[in-house]
Amino acid sequence: MLDISIQELINKWQQYLVLQRNYSNHTVIAYNNDLKHFLEFMNYYNSELVTINHIKTADIRLIRSWLAKRNCNNFTTSSISRGLSAVKNFYRFLEKTTQLNSHIIFSIKSPKKTKLLLKALSEDDVVISLEHIEEYGNVKWIELRNKALLVLIYASGLRISEALSITKLHLQNLEFIRIIGKGSKERIIPWLPIAKNLITQYLEILPYKLDDNEPIFRGKQGKQLQPPVFNRELIKLKHFYGLPQHLTAHSFRHSFASHLLEHGADLRSIQELLGHKSLSTTQNYTKTSIKHLEAVYTTAYPIKK
Repeated sequence: MLDISIQELINKWQQYLVLQRNYSNHTVIAYNNDLKHFLEFMNYYNSELVTINHIKTADIRLIRSWLAKRNCNNFTTSSISRGLSAVKNFYRFLEKTTQLNSHIIFSIKSPKKTKLLLKALSEDDVVISLEHIEEYGNVKWIELRNKALLVLIYASGLRISEALSITKLHLQNLEFIRIIGKGSKERIIPWLPIAKNLITQYLEILPYKLDDNEPIFRGKQGKQLQPPVFNRELIKLKHFYGLPQHLTAHSFRHSFASHLLEHGADLRSIQELLGHKSLSTTQNYTKTSIKHLEAVYTTAYPIKK
């Protein structure tokens, strides 16, 4: 439970992130959750309801204790770093809007990230997944939704959050999907007919009426489908068919990139398709000779076979 004045500050901070910093809804939600965890820990640490003064006077021991607790709770290095970034962002906002001076939190460095090899699925595992994902829906429209969404991610390399933001307006362009990704960066991705056709079939039997600007992928109750719900469908698929443990919605994005590379695509083109800000991020997939992407994408990409 938060003091009303603190909740008002948090609400203003969220508006600032959206309106002035152009953060995506996904990032704002993640940042809000991280700040909430930090304030809950502060409440536990001080054994009393958190006040503005507690926030302003939080010392380095409290902050390091919070980070240590996250580490003990098996948060990934990336999650711990993002949490610290979120709290720093909030303190930066307090500096702008209150009389808070430079805070000790800005002296704390994020934990060093361990570079992990990105795990893609084999083409056989992708084919099995695409062929059998329809078995986990109970009703026809959900079965078709699951297949359309999974094919869309693998055919376009979208992040799950980006795929779930697709609206009817995106379908009006016959050739390209125009996506606003991380950092409000726009990119254009070719539509593959198989993805667009499945989405069209899904919309024809979707029992809910949607405006053109509403996300098309819906849950059982008609609300926008959330990533954890879809990943639970993939867990069922994974267990029944003995598919790799790292199979998630995001693994199909990795597979999109890896399979394009295996079929001769160049890193720079894949960087643009994935929406990576830095080529070094894309280079995590492989070091390979550069070939022309368009010919590969239109003639050799495995999903078209």
